[in-house]
Amino acid sequence: MLITTYHTNNFFQISCAYPSVIQPGEELKISLNITAIKTCELKKVTWNLDGITNKTVKIDIANLGLNQDLLEGKSLDHELIFSTEVGKEGYGEINMTLDFSTVDGLEKAFSWDLWISIFKRVLANNKNALEDDLRKRLVNVVNARTRNGHIFMADHVRFFSEFLNVEVTAEIAVILTDELLLEEEGLPVNEEIFYAIVTGQTQFYGMEKLELIYEEYCNESDDNFDTDDAREVPLNPI
Repeated sequence: MLITTYHTNNFFQISCAYPSVIQPGEELKISLNITAIKTCELKKVTWNLDGITNKTVKIDIANLGLNQDLLEGKSLDHELIFSTEVGKEGYGEINMTLDFSTVDGLEKAFSWDLWISIFKRVLANNKNALEDDLRKRLVNVVNARTRNGHIFMADHVRFFSEFLNVEVTAEIAVILTDELLLEEEGLPVNEEIFYAIVTGQTQFYGMEKLELIYEEYCNESDDNFDTDDAREVPLNPI
C-alpha cells in the first residue's frame, strides 16, 4: 500500500509518499514534494532511524543537503532510498526533519513521522488458529503505535496484508473475524474512511486506544489462577 501524507506549516507543504510494508532486503523509497507557501531557504532533510526495531533500515548518507531558495508557489521533488537487510525484520516510525530558514534569517525545523513495516511475505493458512509468530507480529505492531490499533479495528484483514505482510485467505479471514470478535455492522469501513485513518486524518469511532495481549501471557495467568479456590468476599458498606 502506498501512503501519501501531507504536512503543512506557515512556509510550505510537504507531501511524503512511502509504502506501508516491504520485505527484508528491499529498498525503502520515500518521495518528497515540497511546495513553498512563502519564500524560504531549504537547508537539509535529516532522519532518525532509532524508532525502527532490530536496526533494520539503513542509509549511507547522513542527511539530504538541499541548500536552495524555494520561491513562493514553487515546488521541489526529492527521493530518498534506504536499504534493509536480507532476513532481518523490523517495524516502527522514522522521524523526518526539514531544516530551513525564513527570508529574515530565522533558522527553523519542521518534523513529521512515517511508519514502515519490514516483514517477509507469508500466507496465513492454518485453519485452526493464527500461528504464534504471526500472533506476536500482530500484537507487537498494533501496540507499537496508537494509530495502528485504529487501522486494525477499521479493517483487520487489510491490516494483516498492508502492515504485517500476511496474506489472509477468505476462509481464514472468516475465522479471524470470529476469533477477534470483529463481526460488527459497518465493518470493515469503506476505502475512504480506511485511508483517512491510515493517514491520521481521523480515528476509528468510539475508540481511544487498542492494546492487544499475546495469548501466551493469558495462558500463564490461567495456570496461576484456579477458579476452584475462589470464594465470594462481601464488600464493606460505604
